Amino acid sequence: MSDMMNTQAKGGFDFDDDDPLGATSVSKKSLVIFFMIDTSASMKGKKMGELNTVMEELIPEIRRVGEADTDVKIAVLTFSTDVKWMYSAPVSIEEFEWTRLNASGVTSMGAAFSEISSRMSRNGFLNSPSLSFAPVIFLMTDGYPSDDYKKGLKELQSNSWYKFGLKAALGIGNEANDDMLAEFTGSPETVVHAYTGGQLAQMIKIVAVTASQIGSKSMTLSDEPTKELNAEDVFAAKQKLLGQQIQELVTQDDGSDVSFDTGW
Repeated sequence: MSDMMNTQAKGGFDFDDDDPLGATSVSKKSLVIFFMIDTSASMKGKKMGELNTVMEELIPEIRRVGEADTDVKIAVLTFSTDVKWMYSAPVSIEEFEWTRLNASGVTSMGAAFSEISSRMSRNGFLNSPSLSFAPVIFLMTDGYPSDDYKKGLKELQSNSWYKFGLKAALGIGNEANDDMLAEFTGSPETVVHAYTGGQLAQMIKIVAVTASQIGSKSMTLSDEPTKELNAEDVFAAKQKLLGQQIQELVTQDDGSDVSFDTGW
């Protein structure tokens, strides 16, 4: 991480719906962090209670993420039988307040993919006039989708903001399918799993903070400061770095998984 993060700073990307690589010369940069959260009935009880608690604790930590010239915003999409946004538009991290969630219904993940794709545009939630970093998208679920998630994911994968966004996923409990989550992120290295309340808190904080830090950093891919960079390469480097950092942080020095003594 140190070599890449210490390279010369460069401006973020200003994504248009038709041209995701266009850039404008403005000083303020915008980063939207999307949380996609499963609120189906299987999350009811301790899982949802612990998720609510850790998200309340997480917001102050994210406020410290990013640089002074980065405008960080939060958007929360919940999915069960229905798909709902916590707020009607992304909220500045300085003003964001967590609304505790309840669990019921089935797992309409495909519908959630379609919904976030429809809002991830200049005409939707990414309409900041400032120079924009690609968004961070963090999916959390404890089970397998009850609808056609592949159809929704295919729609999402055609979205330019998704293509260049940093993607991570957290499987919660025994029923979550990590292979399916890797389809969403594009890499098993950016998928983590929690089997206990302690792990849930640890994994959410590790993934959210790490992804936010990397997402809000400008970076080059070369020691040659004047080399023209390819935006696809910058994205690939950031996604790879996210996977590396997540795996390093969730594994102890001796290579064993972080252990906790409280389960569901």
